[in-house]
Amino acid sequence: MRKLLLTALCLAAAGAGIRAADGIVIKVGNETARTDSQFVGIQAMADRMRQKAGDRVAMELYPASEKGGPQEMVEMVKSGSGDLDIYVGGAGFFANWDGRLSVFDIPYLFDSAPQAHKILDGAFGDEMLAALEPFGVKGLAFYENGVRSITNNKRPIRTPDDVKGLELRVMPGNPVHVKIWTMFGANPHPVPFKDIYENLKTGKLDGQEHPIAPIYSGKFYEVQKHLSLTRHIYGPLIMVMNKPKFDGLPADLREILVAAARFGAQAQRKFIADNEAKFIEDMKKAGMEIIEVDAKPFRDKVRPTIEKDFVDKNGDAWLKRIESMK
Repeated sequence: MRKLLLTALCLAAAGAGIRAADGIVIKVGNETARTDSQFVGIQAMADRMRQKAGDRVAMELYPASEKGGPQEMVEMVKSGSGDLDIYVGGAGFFANWDGRLSVFDIPYLFDSAPQAHKILDGAFGDEMLAALEPFGVKGLAFYENGVRSITNNKRPIRTPDDVKGLELRVMPGNPVHVKIWTMFGANPHPVPFKDIYENLKTGKLDGQEHPIAPIYSGKFYEVQKHLSLTRHIYGPLIMVMNKPKFDGLPADLREILVAAARFGAQAQRKFIADNEAKFIEDMKKAGMEIIEVDAKPFRDKVRPTIEKDFVDKNGDAWLKRIESMK
């Protein structure tokens, strides 16, 4: 793992100086750090492009919000300004365009990450990605945020009542997440990923909720006492590209790019699966309390309401299809 990350760092540092023989430069941005699984996947995609396309295309990688916050990066890609061509981020950012994508915000929608992969990697997943095209972006692949759990500094969370009163970071631009944690009795605060650590350190926030990999790469264990494995939401990431730029590529490069994006997604998922138990153990050794919880009370508290809200706004077609494929 260390060798892979060192290679990724070196290649990313050199990225801005690379120029493609065909003059095609593709700029890729994401929120999390170079040590996070997202960057592992993006670097695997860039390596695959180099293998398959040679020097016809140069990939410039901008992790750790180097190009701005998530909304800024989404707008850069959508606008075609040239500041950023590809962005990978939470599906919730795109639910503002097509509300059906908020299906992924329904708590306990999937029983496991492999179950989600089976659905997202098939024809229905392609249909979901295609729903973004009217908004000026090409959906390339489903990457992975992972299965979300909650950390905090106030108390061990074992039941829904333990969440009450927490000042809790939630994902910006996602009203469903605000509602979920309000239902639990927390005070939700939308904060960009890059600002979470400092807000936890200073006590402006009591806690946050994320999958294990970004909790680890963000070093939240340094400023959080308790990790409760609620595993409340499986969160896919969606990799999108400015559609006019994608459409302007030669046909063979379009095919190579989509395949490379999906290769990177598989590499990222493998990295998460291979390392999650180690990350938890490392955080425990660093002094964090790891708490297994009974998920049923958490599910019963919020799932019926959030599911009803989704169906009322977006119909039940996508939800029924997901349930039928489990």
